[in-house]
Order: sequence, then structure tokens, then C-alpha cells
Amino acid sequence: MPSEKNIKQLDELAEMFQGTSYLVSTQFKNVSANEMVALRKALNSAGARYKIVKNNIAHLAADKVALPELKDIVTGTCAIMTTTNDPAQASKALFKSIQDQRLQIDILGGFLDGEVLSSERVNQLSKLPSKEVLIAKIIGQIGSPINGLVFILNSQITSFVSVLSNIVETKNKPNKEKNG
Repeated sequence: MPSEKNIKQLDELAEMFQGTSYLVSTQFKNVSANEMVALRKALNSAGARYKIVKNNIAHLAADKVALPELKDIVTGTCAIMTTTNDPAQASKALFKSIQDQRLQIDILGGFLDGEVLSSERVNQLSKLPSKEVLIAKIIGQIGSPINGLVFILNSQITSFVSVLSNIVETKNKPNKEKNG
């Protein structure tokens, strides 16, 4: 008979699995409580959560929310990072914290919008620019041809005005010489 504590953990994990767009499963060794707190703070600032999970409960939660693929990436001494924000930013924060603190944490895999990711794909995702930077680049690319068109039209108008100005000057010169 499952305890109330385990049932509560199962419900929390199922809710966490269902409410996230991005999840990374990690396996950790010899990580102190202080290091874990520092890692959680870094991830919280990136809009992510980091939770140590029991494998059996995580497997039951995966079944409960009809995501059996998650069971393949939850093994060993496991903790899960989740976010509903930018996956690249959360991955960057995770990898940076692991590297800065020299933590013994291995990436087992990830889950993004219904697709299981290998640890290599999670690593690649951490190297992408943030969503805001990508959007800014796209907007810049969209605006670039428009800016070029405006520049070309402006230069043509400037050239036309310059030609008209020269014509007016040359026509006024003979009149001033005749009158003078």
C-alpha cells in the first residue's frame, strides 16, 4: 500500500511532467546540499526547477500522464530539471552551473515538446542563442531588405534633387550674366 507521501510525490511529478515544455534528466554523484542549493538558485533565475526524484515514482508519473518515453531517461540517482520558459536558456544555466561548480552531474537525456532528446541534443540546445536573440535576428533579417529599399529610394531621390538643382543653377547663370 503506497504511503500518502509517495502518492503526493506521484501527483506532483505527474503535474510537473504535464505542465512542462522542456525536461532534462540528470544523474548526480557526490553533490553536497550546498552545491544543490546553488544549482537550484541558478536554475530558478533561468525560470527552471530542479527536483530530485525517485525512479519508481517518476516511472509511475510518466505512465500516469501517458509519457512512457520518460522512463528511458530516468535511471540511477536522478534529478529532473523542468521549465516552461526558453529551453535554451534553462540548458545554458544547467551546463554553466555544472561547469562552474565542477559538479559530478551527467545529462541522461531530455524531453522537448513530445520528443525524447539524447544528452548530445540537450548539449546542442544549450549552445543555441536564447529565444529573444533568435527573434531579434529574424526581425533584423526581415527588416534588412526593407532598409535597403529605403536607402536605394532615398539615394535616387537625392540624386534627382541634385540634378534638378544643377539644372536650375545653370539656367540662372546665363540670366544673371545677361542682366549684369
